[in-house]
Amino acid sequence: MNSKFFLMELFLHNFVNNTVFFCTLVGVFLSYCGMIFGVKNLIRTLVSMEILFLCVSFLFVLISISTNNIIGQVFALFVLALAACESALGLSLLIFFLEPGDC
Repeated sequence: MNSKFFLMELFLHNFVNNTVFFCTLVGVFLSYCGMIFGVKNLIRTLVSMEILFLCVSFLFVLISISTNNIIGQVFALFVLALAACESALGLSLLIFFLEPGDC
């Protein structure tokens, strides 16, 4: 195997992993800021929580792939199930508090 191509492939693999990891952490930070600054708006808070759950589950999958361990992927499934329950609860609360004349 040519060592020049191996080093290039290794560099690109680490670059992509680091870039995806950084973008996911930025997503976690932005969704957390959206939850803090959107306290008075229920929709904004729920969407920010949903983005936070998705970014955290993506981080679990990314770390699981990089360490060759399946536990992170299984835990990501549980986080996604929790996010689905949170969305259903938020939608039911929104429908419950919505007045018939608000449409």
